[in-house]
Amino acid sequence: MKTKLSVLAFIFVLAMAAMACGGSDKPVVNTPSGEQGEAVEETIPEVAVGSARSNPAPVGSEIIADDMAFVILGVERSADATVVAGNMFNSTPTADQEYIIVNLQVTCKKSSDEECSFTPDFSTEVIGDKGVSYSKEFVAGVPNEFQSSTFYGGATVSGNLPFLVGKGETGLLLIYDPIFGDKFYLALP
Repeated sequence: MKTKLSVLAFIFVLAMAAMACGGSDKPVVNTPSGEQGEAVEETIPEVAVGSARSNPAPVGSEIIADDMAFVILGVERSADATVVAGNMFNSTPTADQEYIIVNLQVTCKKSSDEECSFTPDFSTEVIGDKGVSYSKEFVAGVPNEFQSSTFYGGATVSGNLPFLVGKGETGLLLIYDPIFGDKFYLALP
C-alpha cells in the first residue's frame, strides 16, 4: 500500500512540475494587416493581444503557439441542419441553442523531422458575450470534422469543429487551452 502511495505521489509531483514548466514561448499574433506582435512580458500591466478574453486576437489573425500556426478559415452559424443531418444520433438543439461549425487550419512550425500534435476535443472551446464556455461537441457525420492529428513540420491540417452555443450568442471567441502549452483567444467572424 505504501509503495502504491509513493508511486502516486511521485507521478503527482512530476505532473505538477511539467505543468509549471509549460511552454517557454508566449503566443505571437500576426494580425490581418500584416503586423507581427510579440508577447508582452508579465511585468507590463497591459494584456497581450490574444492572451485574454478581454483582448482577443482580431478576426483574420494567425496565432503561433506551441510551435503551431492557427488560422480560422470560416464559421458556419446556425449549423443545426448540417449537424443533425450528419447522424441520426446527434442531438437536436433546444430552442435556446444552436450549432456553429468553426473551420480551423493548423500548420506545424517545427522542422520536417519533428512532429506536432493537436487534439481539438480537449483543447478547444468557444466563449461569447454571455460569458459561457462551450466545449467541442462529440457528434458524428459532420463533413470534414477535425480529428486529433499528429503531423510533421511544414504540414498543414484543417477541419471543422462543431460547438453547441447559446442561440444569438455574439462576440464569439475560439479558445485554445492545451494541458501543456500556451492558451490563446481568437475572435471568430
